[in-house]
Amino acid sequence: MPRVNNLDTRVETPLPQLQEALRNLPSGQKVKCENTKEEILRTQMNLTQKRTEVYGADSHLEYIEALLMAEAEGKLEFRK
Repeated sequence: MPRVNNLDTRVETPLPQLQEALRNLPSGQKVKCENTKEEILRTQMNLTQKRTEVYGADSHLEYIEALLMAEAEGKLEFRK
């Protein structure tokens, strides 16, 4: 998926905090996400469909991708 981000459309997300939590994660532990995976996937779908209309959509998509990758690596757990 090509990005349309530039300095004018970049918004702050919790990505730096997620990266820090993952870096400092004790062995065998998981970072807890307050959302369900379904909520995250629905948000991803909505942002992808309306990314040219939603200011900073790519920044949020980047964060969502990091969440999904962390889960796939066994380092993150979504709320059930």
